[in-house]
Amino acid sequence: MEENKTLATELLHEVKASAKRWFIIAIVELFVILAVIAGFLWYITLPVEEYTIEQEATDRSFNMINGGDWNGAETESDLQKPSRETETKEEVVQEFENAE
Repeated sequence: MEENKTLATELLHEVKASAKRWFIIAIVELFVILAVIAGFLWYITLPVEEYTIEQEATDRSFNMINGGDWNGAETESDLQKPSRETETKEEVVQEFENAE
């Protein structure tokens, strides 16, 4: 039967072995993708720790909340002082020049 081996049968045997290797690689790749998805789902379901910090601002100072929201707190003595929002540009420039 060795004599009847032709080029076509040799090629078919090589293709069969190659197909088996590619099938095993595809199965392994499928398991890797499923493991990555399962790991991601596990990661996003981890508990998140939240902290609450309460503080008070005095002397017309401001507290930074959540990295960008301003919460200005004023004491009773500060209520009589004029706000910088009501000052004109000229007043601010004059105050700056007087400080020098």
